Parts: sequence; C-alpha cells; structure tokens
Amino acid sequence: MDPNGLLNIYEQYYKAGLSYGFFIREHTWKSIGQVLFIVGVNEGDELRGNPPYFNNPKVYVKLFYANSIADINEKTFFRIIRIDDGGTYRYQPVNDNFKFS
Repeated sequence: MDPNGLLNIYEQYYKAGLSYGFFIREHTWKSIGQVLFIVGVNEGDELRGNPPYFNNPKVYVKLFYANSIADINEKTFFRIIRIDDGGTYRYQPVNDNFKFS
C-alpha cells in the first residue's frame, strides 16, 4: 500500500484472497479491466519476490468497454491487454458501485 492507501495489482490479488477475476481501472481508461492472471502464478499461489512489487510479473487483463460492472455481459466488447507495470499504483480497484459518469 502506498502512503495514500492505494493498492497495486499484486496487493489487490492478495486482498482478493489470492483469486483472479477482480476488477480494476486506470484513470485514462474509459473501460473496466478484469484481471485474468499474473504470469507464472497459479491462482491461489503466493507471489514470488518481495512486496509490494513481487519482481513485477506481467498481468493479463480483459478490458471491457462498459461503464460499470453491471453493464458487462456476453455481448460487451472487450480486448485482452498485457500490463507490464502491475507494481505501480495506477490501477485501482473497481467495485459494484463504480460507474463512469
């Protein structure tokens, strides 16, 4: 956690109980990302390396073009992206109450 209380993607993985599927966003995105996996880490396994960066493994995210989690369904457009800087504090959690205005 940084001094402002922000969590990076790896810390969010721990907060999610070592589970994938949690949602994130980055302030420049007009979309919502769902973390698919962290390279080299099986779901449920702990990350290698020291917190908070854990050797900064790549993260794959399904980026949905939706205004909220509730808007996501099987017809929602998406693309898969790779995040190379998951240890930064650019990517913040999205909960069910989040909505782009």
